Parts: sequence; C-alpha cells; structure tokens
Amino acid sequence: MSLMLQSLVALTLLTCGAVAAVPVVVARPEPVASEGDPAAAMAGESLRLVESADGRWFLNGDPIGKVALADLLRQQGSTQPVRYLPSAALGVGEVARSLAWLRRSGAAGAVLAIPPGQP
Repeated sequence: MSLMLQSLVALTLLTCGAVAAVPVVVARPEPVASEGDPAAAMAGESLRLVESADGRWFLNGDPIGKVALADLLRQQGSTQPVRYLPSAALGVGEVARSLAWLRRSGAAGAVLAIPPGQP
C-alpha cells in the first residue's frame, strides 16, 4: 500500500469513529454545580454521611470536618434523616461508636445505611 492510500484509510477510520461518538457525547447529562452552603443545598433531603477508614467524613459526597459536621447536626436537629455509610474497612466497634456519636451530636434519627448486596 502506498503512503497516500494508508493516510486516506486512517483518515476515513478516524472520521467514522468521531461521527459514531457524537451521539454518546451529546447524550451525557450536564454536571450540576453544588451549592456552597451544605445546609441550604439539602433542604428536605436526607443527609448521607460516609466515614472513610482513615476517619475522614463526607456529607452528600463533599468532604467535611468532624467539628463542622457536629455543628451542622446540632443546627439541623432531627429535622432531616441521616443515613450513615461507614467504610468497609472499619470494625464493628468503630461503626457503633461513630453511630452513637452521630446520635449524640443531634442526629437522633441516624440509621446505618448498608447498600443492597452487602453483608
């Protein structure tokens, strides 16, 4: 094959691939920007808390310090349900202590949220 024919085949394949990818790219939903104030962004929703194995906390996917989390829980009181998802690397005792801490901090209705299919 000559260099000209190889270039033409490569260009044709590249163009076909790009045209085939257009519907996939166009169908993707636009990302939604999160609000700066977590309490305002979650009005009426349940709070989803994740605790990592190294003790970091995430509130609805955003990192939050333990002090800020305690303040937020005190402000919210029991107005919003709290779903607590611990890391699988945490022991049963650590999970129990964290759940008790959440309830003492103002999330009286905090429940352990284990995804379907997990033990």
